Amino acid sequence: MTTESVNEWPENQFAFWAEQARRLTWDREWDEVLDDTGYPLCRWFTGGALNAAHNCLDVHVEEGRGDRPALIFDSPQTGVKETYSYRRLHGEVVRFAGALADLGLREGDTVLLFLPAAPQTVIAMLACARLGLIHSVVVTSVPASVLRDRIDDARPAVVLTASGGFDGPQAVSYQPVVEAALDQSLHAPSACVVLQRPDAGRWHLREGRDLDWDELVGACTPSPRALPVPAGHPLYILYTSGSTAKPKAITRDTGGYLTALRWAVENVFGVGRDDVFWTDSHPGWVMGHSFGVYGALVTGCTTVLYEGSPVDTPDSGAFSRVITEHGVNVLFTTPMTVRRIRRETRAGTTLPEGHHLRAVFLASERVEPDLMAWTEEYFACPVIDNWWQTETGWPIASNCLGPGLSAVKPGSVATPLPGYHVEVLDEDGNSLPPGAPGHIAIRLPLPPGCLSTIWGDDERFVATYLTRFPGYYDTSDAGHLDEDGYLWVAGRTDDIINVGGDSLSGLDVEHAIVAHVAVERCAVVAAPDEFFTQVPVAFVIVKAGVAQDLDVLAGQLRDLVDTGVGAWSRLRRFVFVRGLPHTASKKIKRSELRAWLSDPSSVEEGLVVEADVSLPTAGDPLVQA
Repeated sequence: MTTESVNEWPENQFAFWAEQARRLTWDREWDEVLDDTGYPLCRWFTGGALNAAHNCLDVHVEEGRGDRPALIFDSPQTGVKETYSYRRLHGEVVRFAGALADLGLREGDTVLLFLPAAPQTVIAMLACARLGLIHSVVVTSVPASVLRDRIDDARPAVVLTASGGFDGPQAVSYQPVVEAALDQSLHAPSACVVLQRPDAGRWHLREGRDLDWDELVGACTPSPRALPVPAGHPLYILYTSGSTAKPKAITRDTGGYLTALRWAVENVFGVGRDDVFWTDSHPGWVMGHSFGVYGALVTGCTTVLYEGSPVDTPDSGAFSRVITEHGVNVLFTTPMTVRRIRRETRAGTTLPEGHHLRAVFLASERVEPDLMAWTEEYFACPVIDNWWQTETGWPIASNCLGPGLSAVKPGSVATPLPGYHVEVLDEDGNSLPPGAPGHIAIRLPLPPGCLSTIWGDDERFVATYLTRFPGYYDTSDAGHLDEDGYLWVAGRTDDIINVGGDSLSGLDVEHAIVAHVAVERCAVVAAPDEFFTQVPVAFVIVKAGVAQDLDVLAGQLRDLVDTGVGAWSRLRRFVFVRGLPHTASKKIKRSELRAWLSDPSSVEEGLVVEADVSLPTAGDPLVQA
């Protein structure tokens, strides 16, 4: 696709998406490209029918590409390196679909997966899709209480799990978490299918509920036929890491999602059928769903699945090993991962010669310019920032590697992609001119691939995303569009600090602070102020081994912010901490920091967080300057 056609899409969006959808294999073509009779709820390709697993596997086998590698599995802690061709992966999916069918599962049933980053997770996802089942993959880092709530919300007919996995350097047993969640849940699945992994522990089966994965597959009748489902049929539900008490599951359709993913893989990421695409993400995250599994396989390329964190499993050298050993052409990872690689890498070190890497894509949080520059130097290839959300399922804005990169503006996520009519609005919903900061919103309808609703709750979907600015999807992010149409994302709207009537981006302040050589990481949040309404407070982690007078450091950081952002920001308070609280998806929980500011006792002691993170509590030796 050419750059010109990307720029022309808004005037012909229905023809554009119909053309892209016809690149899939449909059992029945749609009656309407877009059905908006239920506005603001809209549905893509109504009347059409297809199957996701068929498009991800059968099509490639039927086209004579069955011997091409589909999945490369690399598990350093177990010593397993295994390549699945499209034919082999198809056979495994057909067998496991038969096993699920033998359990009595039928179209529309939900299946919950609590599994490691292993081939069986991908096989189970595709087997569910083959039968028209709706899967919900839950990452294995969540506690039992969260898993319990998601079981009660998704009401799965069956739970698929494993005895354990390597989410990091050490084996983790899943049985205590799953047992506790099942014992506490109000909903009782009919069965719990367990994959025994001796390297990661042994699951003691409970009679009457637990079934052995391998035994079930060994006794099953394979299910060769892929069931055509309506284009709007839910392919999966995926829970977001929000802090609300009630679980919020993004619901993704089938036809629109596959259409958008194939376009994005080929055009945004520039990945073709002969390429190796590594999405450094557990299949349970949206990156893993969209590009590690469905996007890669519907395109027909090779996807890499790595068990563990490639930064510490076993060490940061694993990253370059995987890239060179498996011939990775395009890498999709997170700024957090690259920061950790930088911390462990000697200055001046680059990726070993002989690699085939063409580009690195970064997503999930804003990338500071110095990290972007370091990443480009280390990987010796273009580094492309892109912006999207779990809700959208694929990038909202990005530079595109497929048609050729356009001009890069460090700090910007480039221009919006096809289907995303992005506007910046004021508090009253009026469109703002270029350069003016405000609320980033997307004019309805959302393009194919975005969430169709919140699981089981259309009213909540409308209230959460479509009500604040009628006619728009509210991204809950702030920023501006410049005169060239480039989008600049400042951060979440609840991270915007109102200093005496001026809007201050906490992320802009953070970028100024991390420029100091002694600072490892920081987070800036708003604190109430009687005179200015709000003022920023910076929580700062000092790099290990750096001897620094904190009063002196605070003065230096204040000067950096006054120079880089402006003295009007009025940053005068610093809290030095050992670590920052994160969500499971590695985003800083600024709500916890704000809670600590208003009432230190409000942060529970012993709150479960990442193992290498300490949460500020009333008992911690916090140093304030």
